[in-house]
Amino acid sequence: YVNVVTYTGTGASNSITGVGFQPDFVWIKNRDQADAHQIFDSVRGVTKYLSSDATTVETADADTLTSFDSDGFTVDADVKVNTNNENYV
Repeated sequence: YVNVVTYTGTGASNSITGVGFQPDFVWIKNRDQADAHQIFDSVRGVTKYLSSDATTVETADADTLTSFDSDGFTVDADVKVNTNNENYV
């Protein structure tokens, strides 16, 4: 399955719902800034991501995606995934 959701950052733990299923793959992009793309998958596990627009290999960051949930996912306070009042897809 594939679904696209948008959300507004809170700067604190933020549960993103409305996906309709538990995702195995989450691609996050800040719509307001030129931040790198953040790509998470259930095989790599939470807090580990790839950036499709960068030359880095896998990156680990505890404040990014923190869980794959039954109807979406949860992000923490990292500015790449959850800056207060910024828009993400």
